[in-house]
Amino acid sequence: MQIQMSDRLILIQSKTEAILTQQLELVEYPIPRLFIVLPEKVSKYDAATWFRTKFRLYFICECGEHTQKEESKAPHHLHLARHQGYVIREPTEFFKKYGPFLVLMLELIKIGARVASHAVPALVTFKIVELADSVPQTVETVTGMIDYSLECIDKQTEKVCSSSLGELADLDNRPSNTQQDLTNYLKNVEGLEGVELRQLGSFLTASKADSLLGNLYRMSTSDGHIKWVCRDHYRSGYQKANVEKLRNIVESSGGEFDEQLGAVKMSLKSSIGAAVFFDALAKAKGVFELIVDFNWECAWKDIDALLYTKQSRDLQFPLSMWISREDIIRLSNFTPIRPPRLYKLTFEMIIGRNEDGKVANILAEVSKSNSTLVSCYCSSEEKGAQALWQALKTHWTLAALVLDRFLIGDLGAQTLSEALKTNSTLTALYLRTNSIRDLGTQALSEALKTNTTLTTLDLRTNSIGNLGAQAMSEAFKTNSTLTTLDMSGNKIGDLGAQALSEALKTNSTLTTLDIGANSIGEKGAKALSEALRTNSTLTTLDLWNNSIGGLGAQALSEALKTNSTLTTLDLGSNSIGDLGAQALSEALKTNSTLTTLDLGSNSIGDLGAQALSEALKSNSTLTTLNVQNISIGGKGAQTLSESLKTNSVVNIIH
Repeated sequence: MQIQMSDRLILIQSKTEAILTQQLELVEYPIPRLFIVLPEKVSKYDAATWFRTKFRLYFICECGEHTQKEESKAPHHLHLARHQGYVIREPTEFFKKYGPFLVLMLELIKIGARVASHAVPALVTFKIVELADSVPQTVETVTGMIDYSLECIDKQTEKVCSSSLGELADLDNRPSNTQQDLTNYLKNVEGLEGVELRQLGSFLTASKADSLLGNLYRMSTSDGHIKWVCRDHYRSGYQKANVEKLRNIVESSGGEFDEQLGAVKMSLKSSIGAAVFFDALAKAKGVFELIVDFNWECAWKDIDALLYTKQSRDLQFPLSMWISREDIIRLSNFTPIRPPRLYKLTFEMIIGRNEDGKVANILAEVSKSNSTLVSCYCSSEEKGAQALWQALKTHWTLAALVLDRFLIGDLGAQTLSEALKTNSTLTALYLRTNSIRDLGTQALSEALKTNTTLTTLDLRTNSIGNLGAQAMSEAFKTNSTLTTLDMSGNKIGDLGAQALSEALKTNSTLTTLDIGANSIGEKGAKALSEALRTNSTLTTLDLWNNSIGGLGAQALSEALKTNSTLTTLDLGSNSIGDLGAQALSEALKTNSTLTTLDLGSNSIGDLGAQALSEALKSNSTLTTLNVQNISIGGKGAQTLSESLKTNSVVNIIH
């Protein structure tokens, strides 16, 4: 027991000493202690004009044995921190004050040395030196910079013999320190401290937002010494347990944690789980991107709890919840207090059923004044929609609006189109299942002729008919921003398909078109095939469940022989049969761009399967072929399997 007590006293004493050391050095070393100064441009030294040279200060990462871990792959020697450097104000005074220290640090970087836990490789061992992430320098260039800095320091610290600037004595150059000189010096010198170190900041031109000087993080060693290290060494050598705890919490909740990128993506399902996550996030350093789904009926205080963890640079909040009316009102007055490292703050909200429409009205008022709301998802019947449309006219940050099953009808679509004519931020609009007919579609198409920001429009399962499709095709002839259009399930028929095909002949921006389940038939497929011969931008075309038959597939196949942009084609549930499969196989022998082809549920028999397998022997670009629920027998299946022996790229889904 006496031995145990003695060991515990020794342990307590060492911990106490470490705490005292840490408290002292937190005061003495408020900023990184090791640094060098280099000129932006090297020129011939001129005593009369040298002070016009712009010098930059670069901090040094103080890594060493205290950051070395067995599994760490990062080198643990002193190195320049990757940052743009800080411009030196009053270089004359700066060199007089810090000259002797700078001479040793510059020569240390130049010739290299090893002292105690610090190892510095010689500059000549490197091919390039990165003074910043995007500014690689050759070793010769950096060596020239160091020599120029040493010359300037010499002249200003040791050889000034008059009171006027630039009048220097013509003395011999100081001999460089040897490696042994540096070793002897560094055995007794830890760097600047106290008042001298605190005064360093007064010579630097730095922004008030620079909370991390030189992108260095402050950490403490086991014996309490304060060290400033770069992010790689900070994350690999410090708070490993906290990072591991955060990882366990994220993964146990079904989330994702990419430690290399510092990115966390997860869904929170209760206030208790959120509190545990926020606590772990606050302790684990190195998280730079955070996407969190508040997936419960949370309160505003739960959002506040995350905002004030002050850990993330890039925060996004998809609020998948039934947010209370009171919290929506509070959002109207909400201005984020950005933590020092916060880079971006955005919100997404889901508004659910509300019979009296007050939530929509409140949200409309919020949208007029709030600059953080970027996406709004509304579902089910909702009154007060007119207020939302009016808000779009003046809201300058809303980028996405989802109105699924909102039943806005033609009148709502007409009002919305007026908002689109003046709104300049909305890029995505989803209007699925909203009883929009040809009149509402015509109004939206008029708005598209002048709107210059909308890139995605979803009109799935409305009732726009062929007249609505014709109106939309007129908009495509002048619109130059829309890239994705979903008009599936709208009964546009062959006339609607013909109108769209005419627009595709001249449109140069649309890349994705979905007109599945529209009964376009053989005539519609033939019209689209004519468009594909000249269109050079469409990459994805969905024609599922359109009864195009074998002749329709044959027409599309002819277009594929010359089209060089389409990469995805969905012809599922179209009764193309063996005739269509054989025609498509001929196209696959020459087409070199199509990567995905869906032929599922198409009554393709053995003959069609054999033709496709022959095409796959020579085609080298198709990566996915869907032949689920087709009528091939054992012979056809065997033939397709045989094609995999010669084509190792394609994945056949059957």
